[in-house]
Amino acid sequence: MKNKVVFIGMPGCGKSTIGRLISKELNIKFVDMDKYIEDMTSKTIPELFEVGEENFRNFESLACKKLAEESNIIISSGGGVVKRKENIDVLKEESFIIFIDRPLEDLLGDIDISKRPLLKDGRDKLVRLYEERYELYRTSADEIIKNDKEIKNTINIVKKVIIANLNID
Repeated sequence: MKNKVVFIGMPGCGKSTIGRLISKELNIKFVDMDKYIEDMTSKTIPELFEVGEENFRNFESLACKKLAEESNIIISSGGGVVKRKENIDVLKEESFIIFIDRPLEDLLGDIDISKRPLLKDGRDKLVRLYEERYELYRTSADEIIKNDKEIKNTINIVKKVIIANLNID
């Protein structure tokens, strides 16, 4: 059995919120990959993107490799982690990957685009990213969980899936 879980999905789908809450309930370490990258580089995500998206993606791939070495951990990935197959390959070795599938209408309704470098061009960009990435999320995931109801319902479903599929000490 696998010994860590990785949440994938669009920006604003609930990866970090769900991950934090479940990690507390199950007493498992939680890592937000974007925060991990900021700590690793001593730069903010927007600062890394200023140099270029490729620059950020290189650090993201490095973070995937480092986090793949840890055990008993819940990881909230960045929304674009699926853009590089190498990221999913390294994470999938010992991670159970859950796609938090939030409908586009819900994402458009409440995402704060001001804090998301790739979304600074507005909501049309979010639609394009959704169309570009949706199938990557689906094919990368071991489990797909809809986040279209109350967050408590989604958390309960995710928790059951984690308990059934992970070997957590």
